[in-house]
Amino acid sequence: MSDASDLKLLAEHAAKTDASRLPAPVLESARACLLYGLAVGIGTVRARPALIAAAAVERDGTADGRGATRLLDGKRAARADAVFANAVLLSGRVQGDSHPCGHLGGVVIPAALAAAEHAGASGVELLSAMVAGYETALRIGRDHAADLSARGFRTTPCYGVFGAGVVAARIMRFDGARIAHTLALAANFAGGLREYVDAGTEESPYQAGFAARNGLYVADLVKSGVSAAPSALHGGAGFYRAFADPGTDYGKRLTEALGSHYEFTTVTYKEFPACQFLRGLIRGMSILRERAGKARPASIEIRMHPFEADFIGVRYSGPFTSPAQTVMSAPFCAALGWAERTASFAGLRNFGERAVLELIPKIRIISDEARRRYEPHLRVALDDGAVLEWEDASGAAAYQITWKAAVSMTHRLCDEVGVPQPLADALIARAAEAEKLPGIGPLVDAVCAATAAARAETATA
Repeated sequence: MSDASDLKLLAEHAAKTDASRLPAPVLESARACLLYGLAVGIGTVRARPALIAAAAVERDGTADGRGATRLLDGKRAARADAVFANAVLLSGRVQGDSHPCGHLGGVVIPAALAAAEHAGASGVELLSAMVAGYETALRIGRDHAADLSARGFRTTPCYGVFGAGVVAARIMRFDGARIAHTLALAANFAGGLREYVDAGTEESPYQAGFAARNGLYVADLVKSGVSAAPSALHGGAGFYRAFADPGTDYGKRLTEALGSHYEFTTVTYKEFPACQFLRGLIRGMSILRERAGKARPASIEIRMHPFEADFIGVRYSGPFTSPAQTVMSAPFCAALGWAERTASFAGLRNFGERAVLELIPKIRIISDEARRRYEPHLRVALDDGAVLEWEDASGAAAYQITWKAAVSMTHRLCDEVGVPQPLADALIARAAEAEKLPGIGPLVDAVCAATAAARAETATA
């Protein structure tokens, strides 16, 4: 069984993480995650949650004259308010980076920005904190996420609070002992439910906001001298026992290959603003639509790995009244992929599109043990008698966040919301040299220039 010594080793590694000493491919992955996460935030300026979060924390000035920047509109705010609003912004279109442990960029990146800006930290400190936060949270969750989800909890806020806590601790230059207390205390503030999917309600992005804000608070408490149980993860009443069934050593790989393998380098992007389980079938349906010509589907079979096919919300076939339902629904996303040859932000919010709704009753979701995760098989019988098939044989690896992918998605997202290319290029340039920045102001300014342009485009649309 894992014990407190593993937590101590994980914390010590986080304390020593230094972006300037990372292997070049690992550092590039960190830059790519940063750029992609910020681009998703820019693409979210039209989303209702981002506007609600900004309004909810609206204040005049900051508590200590420093604070941090609210990326939606460039306003200064108290650090806790800024990180909450920014985490909701980066999480509000369901297109953040993905891992079986959740969408942690929407928590880790806002926490890193707010903590670094508040402290006047450098770009290399920002990236160091990001890597430490991602890596710690993903290692805590990678063997535990499936069971946590099965109990109705949502991975992003449950593991994100660990990442945000480590980010803040790293910016504050905590040693390993104090980061261990930060992790232990963060375990007490993990939470967030998946019930919103069935209910069609709006909790999802705000869960990321609370996780990011709570992580910063946890580090502040430790800085003030608060201690926490070293057995908070693996104890009889600890995190693993509370959030999953007993009898499994969920933390057995906490420190496996620590320092030589970086779990965060496996994080993937989303081509579409929908559940990561559905990106392959959306792409596949768009491909089959092109092959079909003028023929229409008579029936559609979608075979998926059982974990995906039976995941909450994936089989939901209507009625649709909110994005919380459509972005998780395989029938809706498949029908949309066929109807518009993609799955756009607007399309996922058009609940009455006839071309989509008419296809949904023809779609059958099949739980298939033979399918691997992220590798659906599609079979479309057409009304002219032809049968078309497609399968995704590349899995999650095809969507890994490389620098090239992050740049491509940045242009795509900025273009969607009307950000001029020079502003997108400026953001890319700042992210490309993030570790060389003496302060993160130029990076924040580049994001805010892009969001300002997107807001102006929205106002004139």
